[in-house]
Amino acid sequence: MQSLPPALIRFLSAGLLSTSLLISAQASQAQAGISGPAPGVICDQAGPTCYDRQGPSIGLTQTYFGLIAANRLTAELRERPTSNDFRLSNGTVCELGRSACWSDGWQRAQLDTKLTQQLFGALPPSASGSGSGLQGLQAPKAGVVCDPGGQLCYDQAGLSLGLTREYFGAYAEQAALRNLGGQAPPRQFALSNGSACDLTARTCWSDGWGRQQPNAALSSQLFTPPPGSGSSNTSGSNSGGNNVTTKTAQCSLTRWFKPLYRGSCELREIRGGRGSRLEVSLQDGVGYTISKPRGGSYQISDSKGSIWPLQVRDQGRMITFIWSDRVLSVTPEKAPSSGSSLGQLIDGLLGQ
Repeated sequence: MQSLPPALIRFLSAGLLSTSLLISAQASQAQAGISGPAPGVICDQAGPTCYDRQGPSIGLTQTYFGLIAANRLTAELRERPTSNDFRLSNGTVCELGRSACWSDGWQRAQLDTKLTQQLFGALPPSASGSGSGLQGLQAPKAGVVCDPGGQLCYDQAGLSLGLTREYFGAYAEQAALRNLGGQAPPRQFALSNGSACDLTARTCWSDGWGRQQPNAALSSQLFTPPPGSGSSNTSGSNSGGNNVTTKTAQCSLTRWFKPLYRGSCELREIRGGRGSRLEVSLQDGVGYTISKPRGGSYQISDSKGSIWPLQVRDQGRMITFIWSDRVLSVTPEKAPSSGSSLGQLIDGLLGQ
């Protein structure tokens, strides 16, 4: 077989090298279009669109790309239902239900660890982790267990519709609601990995209803209170040098005018050496902290440490907090004895 002339070989090699460099440059350019401006946030310049762990976010898109981009995203979301996964311009696919991003797209074989940790805060638990007791399950935060097989989330009170919506989306929440058939969530439940939990006994078992093999890891994850949640419910109690006043209230949380939560909540007014703050804890495990830095404006933060500027609207008996694409309305079960509105009391608590 006749060999190619050396000049032709050099020409072909140069062409292949140029093609390789072009592909590499294009890949780098696509990757450069993806950024993580804050914990729990991914922004894609193609669109442009920003995402949090619940999918595309109008509020975050406006924050990082401006009003025009936010209006475009609003129009797009009106025309299509919110999905439990989305694809970025570099080909990566992120699944909200599994709390994972995949660099090989829909094949879902190569985990993108960097983007997964950026968006979800941690890598998903391995389905084959020996001895962990959480095989096939997810533990997004203390006191919460999510079951990808059943598309359901649980806390120490049992099935949580709010957490199910947060981690698996609105369709999973609606499916869970239909399955309840108007009944309260059961005190006992089984998970797709074969484990079973009993809320009354505050115990989970690896062998299901055989109840011969207690699952210590799962029981601890579900029933051990998160750090800082064991404070007294007594008004005026002192915890760690702080003066804490606790009140019960009714709360409603919406996103894009769609309900995320409606039910009981707890307000904790905390006065201490690190300054005053108001904590709002929903029964589904979601919590927010409202503060006002000296010389600054109101701000709100979540359990992941994300912080947003906050609008506070005093409506007498009710107060409304507005940030990003969410609205939280709070109505105390007992009116303030001083006769002041809740907004005036909060301003007195946090005002400098």
